[in-house]
Amino acid sequence: MAIAVAAAGLSKTYRIYPSAAARLTELVLRARRHVPFPALTDVTFEQPRGHGLALVGENGAGKSTLLKLVAGVAQPTAGTLEVAGRVAAILELGAGFHPDFSGRQNIELNAALLGLERAEVEARLPEIVEWSELGDFIDRPVRQYSSGMAMRLGFAIATQVDPDVLIVDEALSVGDGYFQKKCMDKILAFVEQGKTLLFCSHAMYYVSALCERALWLREGRVEALGATDEVVRAYERHLLAKGAEREETPTALADSGEHDALGGKPARILAVHQASASGEHPAYRCGEPWQVEIDWESDAAELAFHVAVGINRAEDGLPIASFATHYSGLPGITGARHHHLRLEVPALPLAKGSFSLTVFLLDERGLHVHDQRLVPEAFAVVTPRFVPGLVEIEHGWHLG
Repeated sequence: MAIAVAAAGLSKTYRIYPSAAARLTELVLRARRHVPFPALTDVTFEQPRGHGLALVGENGAGKSTLLKLVAGVAQPTAGTLEVAGRVAAILELGAGFHPDFSGRQNIELNAALLGLERAEVEARLPEIVEWSELGDFIDRPVRQYSSGMAMRLGFAIATQVDPDVLIVDEALSVGDGYFQKKCMDKILAFVEQGKTLLFCSHAMYYVSALCERALWLREGRVEALGATDEVVRAYERHLLAKGAEREETPTALADSGEHDALGGKPARILAVHQASASGEHPAYRCGEPWQVEIDWESDAAELAFHVAVGINRAEDGLPIASFATHYSGLPGITGARHHHLRLEVPALPLAKGSFSLTVFLLDERGLHVHDQRLVPEAFAVVTPRFVPGLVEIEHGWHLG
């Protein structure tokens, strides 16, 4: 299998100076005035062509540094790095843009830097402009752009110049829901074409949906490399152990009937409630039926949706179970602007504990999250006797 990116013993150490004067003193007197900071240490991996590699890790783990090296923005201190083909990167928003140039001029500049000939740039310029959907702003200086507009411009350039390797570093955390979905669809189509994706995000749902393999960086070193689900599970266990999972959870809404009003959302959850129980925090017994109902609205009847529901232990966020309409083989839900859906579990297998619910409203591919709703301490399971486990499994005993 052809290798798109190969790194061997890759390291990057930055020099940290206490002041500009200290930097000048070191340059003139050749006397060390800096403190070395190892951002990456001995990173080795190979990424096959035609697949997605996710980079996961806490802030400061070295993910962005590694992507900058692959993109050619920075040079390694030690080790080797080989990248096959044309590379396009969406790093920090606005990176690579001249603030006083217009969006159109920055397209021409960046396309040329990516290796396109003048004729190619002119041929692709209308398509890039149209895809960015910046309107009259395309001829205004980039310094007048919002962060979302800068993301639109950067993503339009990176994806429309037909790269062999696409690098996306947390760029989709800004912008409206409509354009985020458009970008996710483009990324998915890019991978399906047999291209290579390096994707960095704290959103584990996107990581799992887009990438077959994952690389976990911890303090600049490779902590794990392998199948995405295995690496993500290990990384999430690490976060749980640190007690950091609640800090990493995106802002969600309690089950109060309210929803946020972020512009550009094509759909939003209206209500989540448990149909088979009453009270703010209902209690069940193991084996009792459990139901949850979800109501949502969309801006257009032709839009199609999937819904996912996750049950987590309330005390520590431990994932217990998940359900999704697309995993169950159901087609996308469409044909109306207001929707109502009920999830039924005929016999709750949980033995005891307090549990939270998270509901996700997804697009027609089950990839992009239009909206989500967190119901903390949604329900409890009680038992009249001591149960030394989390679930009760149907079983039988046979002697002899």
